[in-house]
Amino acid sequence: MQVCQPVEGISPTVAKHKIMNLTIKLYPPYCKKGEPDQFTLELKQHTITLEQLSFHLSRKWKNRFDYPLIDERQVLTAEFMVNGKHEALDFTLSDKDEVSVIPYLCGG
Repeated sequence: MQVCQPVEGISPTVAKHKIMNLTIKLYPPYCKKGEPDQFTLELKQHTITLEQLSFHLSRKWKNRFDYPLIDERQVLTAEFMVNGKHEALDFTLSDKDEVSVIPYLCGG
């Protein structure tokens, strides 16, 4: 389990009018039934890490999720793939990246 620490200042120094577009893909149980499983997120900032994105999504887009991305103990409930490759939370995203939100899998 990954415990997330909030990162303040989600808008670091930004080039004037710099917009980052990310495609967000939700896998069950995150996607609400009957809702699209993919959407475009437009951010007015130059850089963002996956950890910062997870907090942004859980605060600003929580109505879009059918299952909490970060639970009440501040534990991240998902892992991420960026452009089809697993990445760590400190990974810095780029404009036009595709971010998949995938639940942790358990089993034996």
